[in-house]
Amino acid sequence: QLVFFGLSNQLVVSFKEENTVAFKHLFLKGYSGTDEDDYSCSIYTQQDAYDSIFYVINQYRNLKNISLGTLGYEHEESGLKICKQQYKRGTMLPSNDTLNIDVSTET
Repeated sequence: QLVFFGLSNQLVVSFKEENTVAFKHLFLKGYSGTDEDDYSCSIYTQQDAYDSIFYVINQYRNLKNISLGTLGYEHEESGLKICKQQYKRGTMLPSNDTLNIDVSTET
């Protein structure tokens, strides 16, 4: 049973890792297969941010047409919803890079 559990667990881990790589290739614009670290994708300008967001939206809209696997939508809805949450107030002191943030947020 221990061997069976180990093999079963390894299949779950492999599935997760392979799907993560597939989603990075599908949704991260210009993804080359290597990361700066396991969790980041660098964006350096405001235009890069907009381009990346529009790329994700277009890829999501065309997911059924571009994916080789069984990826799709659970429900056919009208579109992708994007929520923005930000702090109400914040200031930065450039002299010492100190951030003062009011922890209240608005959506």
